[in-house]
Amino acid sequence: MHTHPRRSFLARTLGASFVGSSLLEQASLRAAQARAQADPSMPALFDLEKVADGVYAALAKPTAIGNCNAAIFENANDLLIVDSHSKGSAVTALVSQIRRDITPKPIRYIVNTHMHWDHVQGNSAYKRIAPGADIVSCETTRKLMAELSGPRFKQQLESVAKAVEDSRAKASSAKTPEEKAYYEKMAAETQSFLIEMQGYTQELPNVTFAENLILHDKAHDLHLAFRGRGHTAGDIVVYCPQKKALAGGDLLHGSFPYIDDGYPRDWAPTLRTVGTFDYTRVVGGHGGVLGRERTGQMAAYVEELVEIASKAKREGRTVQEMQRSVIPAALKSIQSGGYGEAVVARIVASATGPNRPTAAQILENAVRRNLTSVYNTLDKT
Repeated sequence: MHTHPRRSFLARTLGASFVGSSLLEQASLRAAQARAQADPSMPALFDLEKVADGVYAALAKPTAIGNCNAAIFENANDLLIVDSHSKGSAVTALVSQIRRDITPKPIRYIVNTHMHWDHVQGNSAYKRIAPGADIVSCETTRKLMAELSGPRFKQQLESVAKAVEDSRAKASSAKTPEEKAYYEKMAAETQSFLIEMQGYTQELPNVTFAENLILHDKAHDLHLAFRGRGHTAGDIVVYCPQKKALAGGDLLHGSFPYIDDGYPRDWAPTLRTVGTFDYTRVVGGHGGVLGRERTGQMAAYVEELVEIASKAKREGRTVQEMQRSVIPAALKSIQSGGYGEAVVARIVASATGPNRPTAAQILENAVRRNLTSVYNTLDKT
């Protein structure tokens, strides 16, 4: 593995005082830089959970503009971090938490599991913190980022600006002080994101691979693997055989799937192929840390939606007609596998604000939204 250019990083961040100082003084300056990166005043935007020796999950707390989770693999001398969140300030906050609570080791690799904004928009912030780090993805994800991120980012800013105004309007018409405070907080957080992203520049991966990339470290091996399309055309997982841990991105996570960019017919077979790896714990892109049983549960859920949508299309039924024929709570994958119950419980537990939906409403809305997406993307090539 490559070594991290720690001396040059400190020289750039601490300036001439570092270059011209003695070895003892340089050691003090290094300590000062480490303390700065472990700033106790930084907000804790993530809950850190130990998954295995040297493997951690950074579980994103709810915010107006959400972040993805991160998986942190602690190598012998440095770190590999999976996915980079929706904004640079979240990266800064997470790095500070890592320095405080896990290790001062430098960041050597950032992995983008796929091209969605909440997993890649922190790339440039990681490069500012660790200029010598490599950003890694599969070839397809880099291509999709280069082609789609620009126009989608413009649409995102327009959507966020509208969300600011919507939250302000709801705060103005709030019926209780609690409701007013909630919407004012949402407006402030959304406006803060909008301001921060005005200066955003995309940082593309500089290391790509087709199907497999293995990083051999003294602490463990890390297998970066593309096993087929699913959530997007380029989802990868990071698997550590020695620690029996897997980072699943949004291909395999603890929430209902987002399928609008997906390949429903491919998704379940891809999950079942990933399931041949020998892991016991999963750090997904969203939700909590999972057991390997979630792999089969999520595959069964997607398979059942594909079966329903395929039958509706064969019979010439519209999306609306298909929806009317389905009772979400009666789906086999929801009833027998525990998938829906586990996901809904997590969503209910993390829900904030007024007019929070019930568990039944969450399940109904999610399944119907997923069915519509599957119907619309079923025959995508």
